[in-house]
Amino acid sequence: MRLITAFQSLMGPVDAGSIWDSLGLLLKGMGGVLLVMLLIFGVIVALNKVFSRPDDKKDGKDK
Repeated sequence: MRLITAFQSLMGPVDAGSIWDSLGLLLKGMGGVLLVMLLIFGVIVALNKVFSRPDDKKDGKDK
């Protein structure tokens, strides 16, 4: 069964199923990028907590 052609591209007709498949791949890719960014952020925060010096902490009072 041929789905309705959404538009005609240089490589041939594009149907609605192909568009939804492409959007699914786009969502997976963007989700992967977001997860990697959150992972890097988490590692940076953890390293800052582990390796911070006591004199680096600010309590709101100036010396």
